[in-house]
Amino acid sequence: MKNLKILLTLIIVTSALFVYAQTSLNYSRPGPMMHIPTSSLYNEPYLLRIGVAGQSTRGVFETEFWNKGAFLETDITRDFRIGLSAIQAGSNSNVAELALHVQNRLLTYGETAVGIGVNDISFTTGSSDSTNLEERVRNLSYYILLSRENSFSDYNLKTYLGVGSGRYGSNFGKFDLDTTSIPGDTLKVAKNNNIGFFLGLLLNTNIMADRGGLDFILEWDGVGINAGVKLPLTQEYHINLGFSNIQNLPYLGEDRENPPGIGIGLDYFLPRVKSASSKQRGGIKISGVVTEEGLPIRTVIDSSWHKAQERQLLVLRDSLRMSSAEIEHLNRMVEQLDQRNQVLEDSVASLQLARHVSDAQVNQALKHLSRSLRFFYNEEFEDALIEINEALEYNPNLALAYARRGSIYYKLNQIDRATINWNIALQIDPGYDEVRNILRALNENRLRSAVSARE
Repeated sequence: MKNLKILLTLIIVTSALFVYAQTSLNYSRPGPMMHIPTSSLYNEPYLLRIGVAGQSTRGVFETEFWNKGAFLETDITRDFRIGLSAIQAGSNSNVAELALHVQNRLLTYGETAVGIGVNDISFTTGSSDSTNLEERVRNLSYYILLSRENSFSDYNLKTYLGVGSGRYGSNFGKFDLDTTSIPGDTLKVAKNNNIGFFLGLLLNTNIMADRGGLDFILEWDGVGINAGVKLPLTQEYHINLGFSNIQNLPYLGEDRENPPGIGIGLDYFLPRVKSASSKQRGGIKISGVVTEEGLPIRTVIDSSWHKAQERQLLVLRDSLRMSSAEIEHLNRMVEQLDQRNQVLEDSVASLQLARHVSDAQVNQALKHLSRSLRFFYNEEFEDALIEINEALEYNPNLALAYARRGSIYYKLNQIDRATINWNIALQIDPGYDEVRNILRALNENRLRSAVSARE
């Protein structure tokens, strides 16, 4: 919030003091692009970028039409960047410009950063232009942009999309002729600038990766299409080549609006050097922003570091999916075990109920057998039969009940029915020896009777 207040103060103060200039120079604004502003997810790995450049709108050998200049940029704070450029418009011109460019990174989210700023706050010397305050303010390049960084294979692609006024408006550099304000004179009046959009792509390759990689640039700056390349000589020195307004390249050398330009420049990056002994400031250890091998952090972030982080993320996502699948499988197993446990509990309850019912029936049968025995000894055979039948109703597999009913029928002189009941008792309990002896004795007695009848 503090940086944003500083930025707005600078815009208000300088808008009234400086004059808007039309001269442009490739790679003279903060950031790696030719004309459009940028914002990054990471802090730049250099303290200062210093450079010189030249740009011609007529041809390589038309030296009088070469714009020449020098520039520098640096980060004032973690998110606030400022740049200065000094440009001379042509070799035979006494017009020079000093331009101020400021921008602030508002926030970062994932792989996207949001920034705002103002470019082209310029002071012109050697010019008789009497541009009024209203035109100065409306021609400033205010902007807001989104930046996104993606890595794939050994390449890093940065995308910049924004909207702005001034140089990024569709009427930048266009004038109307006014013949009415001053009789007998013609004035050039700048057209009102519309809000326009700008778009840029920067592809960092693995060519010369030990020096930071070769960069290819393509952008639309609100006026025309620009293309360029940044060739790293070392980690600190880069050669910049570029073509501006290439849509008008067939008209190179002609005097027209938004002429094409050919530019070349040299950059020097002052790195954040890692000291041999760590410095102490307020009890906090301050470390450098280069690797142990001395490579800039930019190289690590744009290639191996970024890819390593992506691989780790993929591994973590796969592990999370496997863990989720295992947890789901275990949950299903727990549900199945709960169902089986419920079935077993119901089965045990059923068995316990059946056992309880069976025990109750046996007890009732034994009660009736006990009563039948009392009636039997009292020779109340009919009542004894009733009790035996009641006992068999509760337990039809009670061998003792059939044996006793056989004895009652024997007492009632119903030998056949007695024999049937004794045989049933013996079938239920083959080890019932008392019943077997009774049947054997009964058979032997019948045989004697039969022999005596023959004799």
